Amino acid sequence: MIGEKEGVVLRYAEKKDFPEIDEITVVCYSEIYESFVQRVGEEVFKGIYFNPELPWPESKTTQNHKLYSEHPEWIWVLENQEGVFGYVSFILRPEKNYGIIENNGILPSYTGEGWGKYMYRHVLKFFRSSGLRFALVETGLDDAHIPARRAYEGVGFDHQDRITVYYQDLDMNNPGSEI
Repeated sequence: MIGEKEGVVLRYAEKKDFPEIDEITVVCYSEIYESFVQRVGEEVFKGIYFNPELPWPESKTTQNHKLYSEHPEWIWVLENQEGVFGYVSFILRPEKNYGIIENNGILPSYTGEGWGKYMYRHVLKFFRSSGLRFALVETGLDDAHIPARRAYEGVGFDHQDRITVYYQDLDMNNPGSEI
């Protein structure tokens, strides 16, 4: 057990938790997926961010399975008497002195109760106890990411680097081909 609050346990994920982790991932990332596809197009999204041979939900959940197979201690779940309702994954980069909060989510019926912040505080505490100096999290600037941004800011993330990412479908666009 990593932490306990109000009958909710934050603990290391186990293999048996993955049906619930997968469900949470699909529920929490559906709006983000739709927003991203609307902005950049489905072909660009699938080609760059996911395995284009898999449907996006399977491609996204596979990220958690792969991380668990390599570092099971880097995925934690929130659980109450009803089951797992949230999770957070992260990566340690001790050679560069930082950790990264990765995929995470809370079922909608539990959002707004501070459980995301609760998980992030524990992850940040773990980063510190691991001797890391910096923490990183990436999130979108679209409306679908508003809850995530609020939670990250609520635990002290305050340095932002806003960038613009350009995409080009090389099959569809050929300007500048005159060399």
